[in-house]
Amino acid sequence: MSTIDLVKLRILVIDDEPFMRQLIIRVLNDLGIKDVVEAEDGHKGITAILQSRRRLDIIICDLEMPEFNGFQFVQKLRTLPKIEHRDIPVLVVTGHSDEAHVQDAVNAGINGFLVKPVSKQALESRLVLALNSPQIDPDRLKQF
Repeated sequence: MSTIDLVKLRILVIDDEPFMRQLIIRVLNDLGIKDVVEAEDGHKGITAILQSRRRLDIIICDLEMPEFNGFQFVQKLRTLPKIEHRDIPVLVVTGHSDEAHVQDAVNAGINGFLVKPVSKQALESRLVLALNSPQIDPDRLKQF
């Protein structure tokens, strides 16, 4: 596993709940990550990606959001015209850990999965894992 300088990361956090979004951002800040962009839904997340002057290193996205949820967001992201957008790693965060949710997220093209509540240690380890891993192969699903 390669060494990742977390301090240099640029991260997009997408969550419809302001409290949860701010909690994740606070944990990222505690890890030394200060370059954080936020969006309240998948539509705004896509807009943030397209308007970003600097490439995002990873996206942390909630799955359960009204209108344009995390599944739809990842599917849209993976079909964007520019490869530098399509290939941004996605770490999904959800309160649901049932196999169907995990399988749907894997099928959408995620790089990592984290169940709420989010702890500093869990977020850090999943960030590093997602940044060092390709999209999750459905055959690797049992690891989560």
